Amino acid sequence: MSSVAYRCPDCDGEVDLARTPLESGLVRLATLGGEGFALEFDIPEVHARAREALAGCPHVGSPVWEPEALRPLAREGLARLEEAATRDARLAELLRMWRPRAFAIAGRADELSREEALRGRLELRLAEVERRMRAAGAAGDEDEAERLHARYIELGTAYAGRMAAAWRSTTS
Repeated sequence: MSSVAYRCPDCDGEVDLARTPLESGLVRLATLGGEGFALEFDIPEVHARAREALAGCPHVGSPVWEPEALRPLAREGLARLEEAATRDARLAELLRMWRPRAFAIAGRADELSREEALRGRLELRLAEVERRMRAAGAAGDEDEAERLHARYIELGTAYAGRMAAAWRSTTS
């Protein structure tokens, strides 16, 4: 994964799109399609499309996406990923991994199975706990950061168990 930070022309803040590979990946797919896809976000066209969906200024560090603005880009990126996955096993595996969250972001959550929807919710909870853990650490609240780290491990273990079960069911 590579990335040159997106620099907002309004606030001069830098955003590292690589910190949200799924969302940024869908933006890249919407922009450039699936041909030669890589988790690289240092392309001016990708930055321009990302700007459409990033939340307002100020921008710092991790991207904050505006869900309503991201949805059409996610729909387009997901459609391109689905099409490319029919020809590229690597992208088919990426689609399988991203499916729960990508469908939710694109407004297609109703197409998910119950298990996929649960995995997607777990992924979102993990991302939120991680964000809060980083914020607590940055604010110097080590007790809260440690509490959130324990919660992250707990959720991550549940998530890993569900992923393993899903993989076992597709290989047996």
